[in-house]
Formats: sequence, structure tokens, C-alpha cells
Amino acid sequence: MKQLGDKLVSSPVCDSNACYESIFQTQEGEIKTWLCMTSGYTSNTTMTLDSEALKKTLELTADLIKDLRQDHIPPGGGEKLAWFPTVITMPEKGMIFPEIKKGDEDWKWTVVKAVDISEKEQPKYPDPNNPGTFYKKRMDMENMKRYDKLCFMDAAEELGMFKKENIANEN
Repeated sequence: MKQLGDKLVSSPVCDSNACYESIFQTQEGEIKTWLCMTSGYTSNTTMTLDSEALKKTLELTADLIKDLRQDHIPPGGGEKLAWFPTVITMPEKGMIFPEIKKGDEDWKWTVVKAVDISEKEQPKYPDPNNPGTFYKKRMDMENMKRYDKLCFMDAAEELGMFKKENIANEN
């Protein structure tokens, strides 16, 4: 897959001008993806309302995310697409996901950061994909932070998605 371009466009979900559009060339052809940095909703050109991609997504997706689905015509026009709140997992940093907290009327973005697991505690966290090894980080579920449903960018910033990693210069 090769990225052909990206730009900011208006979001059909919340009308913000912070919807990140990317175009990719795949073996199946060109695909456009969108991630609204205000609402956190995402879609792509394979998510037409009668598509196999949407059917498969609905089979594999949590009920809350299915319940929050919205259908919109994408930026620039075209066939109506299914849009869903995104879930981001960055094993070294943490996670962002939509959540309704008991007693709340509306959902919020929840940020959970990854924290180091001490060597002594690591045997409690076996890696099922690599027998004999253990996770070095876990999600800190005790210190979640929540953000309003139109503050996805704040949640992403809390997670550190926009921080550039220090890269050693070998010159």
C-alpha cells in the first residue's frame, strides 16, 4: 500500500475543518480514508452502506461503537458511507476509545496510558502470542482521563500522538 496524498477537509460528522483525508493505492485500487480530529469519527471509501467491508465491520465491532455509527456523504461527495468513532491502541503509549460511564447520559473519549511493568511483576502479564515472554507495559485503568465527544484532538494529545520521538542522529 502506498500513500498518494493527504490534506485537511471539512468533516461531514461535525462540520469542523480538521478532518484528515488520506489517499492510498492498494492492490484493489485507490482508497480514501478520513479521521475527524474533532469528533474522532473515521471512515473510508470501502464503507459503503451495502458493502462487504461494512458487514464485516459490524460483525467484529463492539455494540457501543455500532450504536454510535453515523452515515454521511464523504468530503468531496460520493456514495454515503458509514462513519464510526475510532479506537486507537498504541502499545507503548496507551489507548483512546469511546465509553459511556455508568450514570452519564452521553459518551466521552477515554484515554488510558501505558505504564511500565516492573521486572518482578512481568510474570503476571504473559504475552499469549510469544510463549515464555511477558509484556513490559500495561494499560493504567486506574488513572483514565475523559474528554467530551467533540474533543478527540485533546484526547489524542493527552496520549502523546503528536509528540515526535527523539531519533538519535548518527552523523
